[in-house]
Amino acid sequence: MSKLDEIFRKRLERIREELNLYIESHLSMSENKIYMKLDDDSEDEEEMEETVCLEVPRQSSAHVAQRSGTGIPSELDKVLAKKEETFSEMLLRMIDEKGLKDSDVYKRANIDRRLFSKIRGDVDYLPSKKTAIAFCLALQLKMNEAKKLLAAAGYTLSASSRFDLIIMYLIENCEYNIHFANIVLEDYGEGTLSR
Repeated sequence: MSKLDEIFRKRLERIREELNLYIESHLSMSENKIYMKLDDDSEDEEEMEETVCLEVPRQSSAHVAQRSGTGIPSELDKVLAKKEETFSEMLLRMIDEKGLKDSDVYKRANIDRRLFSKIRGDVDYLPSKKTAIAFCLALQLKMNEAKKLLAAAGYTLSASSRFDLIIMYLIENCEYNIHFANIVLEDYGEGTLSR
């Protein structure tokens, strides 16, 4: 066994031990249910769960009838005006902010050039969760940045998922190499991020 193989093997063993502790601690936290109690009189769990749902008052028919020229309620127009960046817009902005070349990023993410071109060309393109995570690693994002990029694609990282816990661990420990991430994921039976 070469010296490089030995170093890599030891690193993988260390990661495996730390990751097992990380997963165990996060899974035990997510098992505890938290109930929001809106009414101090309700002691029963069922009652508490029901109190979380708040009823939205119904609009009068005259108010609903007020519509913009497009036939959409004016309140919805206001909400749509607050639309945030799409995944594609945020990804391209982050690449520019980090002063990286597109080709460097999609190669680091182990993403095909044609797929990257599709993402660049379609502002509303929604990638798979694994593709979005691969870009988080390629851009070497901190956890809060990674969560924002994933949210722009409609995804989140959950402490109730082993796959997500592994990704969170890798990001928190600055393990951004996509090939190493794939080895760790494969080692835990969670597949890989890319080919």
